[in-house]
Amino acid sequence: MPDERDGLLAQQEALAIYLYALSVLAQEESTLTFRAEAFAPLVPRAASADPAAGPAVAEIGRLLDAARAGNLAPGARASSAGSSTVIEDLRLRPLIRAADPPAQVLVGTLSRATVGAPGSDQDTYRQLLAAIGEGHALLKARASNIRQREVEREIHAQEDRLRRLMLILAPDPAVGLRPGAAGMVGAVVQP
Repeated sequence: MPDERDGLLAQQEALAIYLYALSVLAQEESTLTFRAEAFAPLVPRAASADPAAGPAVAEIGRLLDAARAGNLAPGARASSAGSSTVIEDLRLRPLIRAADPPAQVLVGTLSRATVGAPGSDQDTYRQLLAAIGEGHALLKARASNIRQREVEREIHAQEDRLRRLMLILAPDPAVGLRPGAAGMVGAVVQP
């Protein structure tokens, strides 16, 4: 079913874009780029595989656009010297809290799509999705008293874990020459 497969790919791409953007915001003095026009086609594509995925992807897009609009002016960090809260925390914490529900929806829709699929690759994929969901829920639970530097370390540790799990997965020949999640990350949020 090519439409469903494309919808699942769009969900993966949206989740990868969000996680990459989160890692950008976790860095000191970072500037988030976000191209809403490149992200927008993911919404109907994601909905073609699961109706719940479309609104979740749309909400992630809205949140990332707002985070981009909240980029700090040059020198803003210097103005916060002496503050107990690093100025980057003021962007990161609300994004983590607001994005948890749509991120969890995508983890769930992608997980449900693999139910009944045989093979250890599918089991690994479900474990990978569960790790993403659990890791994000942990960040949300700790967001009120977690500092930007702690988030950055946590994200890098999760990223390393996820990369190792992804190496276990066999490449998907059905994707063909499409850029996949990495190509979409570059098109949407990389400078």
